[in-house]
Amino acid sequence: MQIHCYYFIGDLDDRSERYLFVENNALYDEFISQFWGGGQRDSEWGMDTYLDVTKPKEILHQLEKVYNNLFYEEDESMPTCHIYGQQSWHGNAFLIGNRAALTELRDAIDTALNYEEARLTLFPSDDEGYDFFIKCTEEDFKWQMLEMPYHDRVCYQPDETVNLPPYKAFKKYKRFFSRGM
Repeated sequence: MQIHCYYFIGDLDDRSERYLFVENNALYDEFISQFWGGGQRDSEWGMDTYLDVTKPKEILHQLEKVYNNLFYEEDESMPTCHIYGQQSWHGNAFLIGNRAALTELRDAIDTALNYEEARLTLFPSDDEGYDFFIKCTEEDFKWQMLEMPYHDRVCYQPDETVNLPPYKAFKKYKRFFSRGM
């Protein structure tokens, strides 16, 4: 099995502008344990990109695009987004975001459509960033195994026999959930 990685230098004079892009596959944890004591670094946060390794000439362009879109200038809006789920069945759900957030969300949905999963970093109005995960399921996905999204425990009590919390539906991001869930 192979793992692809790319070392990207944003600014030769700034040691903090260096990034290691590592393919997320079964070898990831073993490979990354060779660096930084095996833990996630701040530079890993928010640096997801899906690279088409069948077209190596385009990889530099793809990495530059991710790098250039990572930072927000003072006059540029951060992707601010509030997500409100259904409290119970037939309840409304709300997604309220600025143009930056909705644009990044649209791009992440396109990524999930192409690669099954995507992750992006959004910020509520208090600037406490969070990761938003998107999963595109196959037609034969076992929806009945997935716990319901309702969160008002007065109206809805979860079915204890259903043992698939939403984060377990993800395969490419399972290492993120094994740390804190």
